[in-house]
Amino acid sequence: MTQSKLAAPRVIRANQLRAKPDDISPGCTHAEMVIGEQQALGLYFMPPGAQTNVFSLEDEDDGKAIEYYGPCDEFYYVLVGELTMYWGKDAAEVEAGKSEKLQLRAGELGYWARGWKYSVKNTGTAPGTFLWGLTYPPAGTPRRDQTALKPR
Repeated sequence: MTQSKLAAPRVIRANQLRAKPDDISPGCTHAEMVIGEQQALGLYFMPPGAQTNVFSLEDEDDGKAIEYYGPCDEFYYVLVGELTMYWGKDAAEVEAGKSEKLQLRAGELGYWARGWKYSVKNTGTAPGTFLWGLTYPPAGTPRRDQTALKPR
């Protein structure tokens, strides 16, 4: 790769972030910070009791999760609050909180492994804030999501 095709390093300041409502998770907002060729990063803000939609990181889309990202990896680093991550193969159980679950508190990182469906709920009493990161699936994988992230 020639130097002219390389992206330059940059600093993103808090006052440059533009938070937008998450249209499918009422009360939640998100701010995309960096979208690269192979990953995206952002901040997510979630009031107490709010829950994300069910999203799938499985190899194939069975059409049962609200969003399908394809076989990729995701993480959340909790800055403030307490979250519960629900995960499993059955979208209805994940959404209802009847699946496997993990608790995350401020200062902890949750890794969402490929091959499962997920949903995250703010089960604490304070608004939750987390840094999220998402790798992209292999080229050609069809995505089905409400906020399609495109590399810049």
